Amino acid sequence: MNDLLIPSQLMPVAIEALRPNSAFEFDLFLRSGAQQMPVLYREHHYPIEAADVRSLSESGIQTLYIAEHHAEAFERYVREFVIPDRTIPPAGRYKILQDISRAGFLTAHLGDCPARIVESAARLAPDLVGLLCDDDLLLADLFRVMQHDYCTFTHAANVCAYCLALAETLGITDRGALTTIAVGALLHDIGKRKISPAILNKPGRLTKREFEQVKKHPRDGFEELALRRDLGWGQLMMVYQHHERPDGRGYPVGVEQDEIHPWAELCSVVDVFDALTSDRPYRRPLPAADALAYLQRNAGKQFNGEMVQCWICTMTQKL
Repeated sequence: MNDLLIPSQLMPVAIEALRPNSAFEFDLFLRSGAQQMPVLYREHHYPIEAADVRSLSESGIQTLYIAEHHAEAFERYVREFVIPDRTIPPAGRYKILQDISRAGFLTAHLGDCPARIVESAARLAPDLVGLLCDDDLLLADLFRVMQHDYCTFTHAANVCAYCLALAETLGITDRGALTTIAVGALLHDIGKRKISPAILNKPGRLTKREFEQVKKHPRDGFEELALRRDLGWGQLMMVYQHHERPDGRGYPVGVEQDEIHPWAELCSVVDVFDALTSDRPYRRPLPAADALAYLQRNAGKQFNGEMVQCWICTMTQKL
């Protein structure tokens, strides 16, 4: 199996997600050598010991890898053994939930199956709501442990976490409503599956034609999900309207503020915040303060002004 794997077929697993003395349904790999090729570290069904975890940590190794096609097995393992473990600090559990997000979305994307993406979001959302409503998880800790690489999977998880934090500031405390918002946030960029990776990962400025392709993703995502009975209107509008603007200069339609769903406005603010504070192919991430200043400058034009002020308040109070 090792001979068949290349680095692009691996997904990262934080070592704190591996409980000592529990057996796995997946092989664990290290990346080794100048080419970072995978080397088998622990074969499936062979338990890892506490001494192994300590040895890895002492060697500076914080991440192991599994094959992408074992993503579902990893998700099952984490839900059974890791999420219930209250000895793991909340920030650590959030980081592990990010790995679950990556696992679930990878599995669904590999099969190009929107139904499985929705199912993955529905499984993940209650865990995120439960964790992020815990007073022990400070936003400063959350921001510190977040991955900021702006790939599809980590961006969706970050936007979800930020949406929940902003929703609570706006006075939404019902767990059912928060879970509904969390699912919509996880799905907001589902339409990007139809955009070429060469465009999404382009290191320079997009051409006009390339940007027109990018602007199709809200409509594509909405059309894929619109007939699903397990998604509500607010969730669909988070997918369809998160790039609309109060001044009518957004896309895909160009509607104005009164026609934009509040959940889409909420999503729009934190979507751009995460984009600005993430490492992109064409620029380095901005400090959080600079990203907040950008939102402030564009409040009322690109973003709902009340949402921006609430987000600035949320960030400045908790960071």
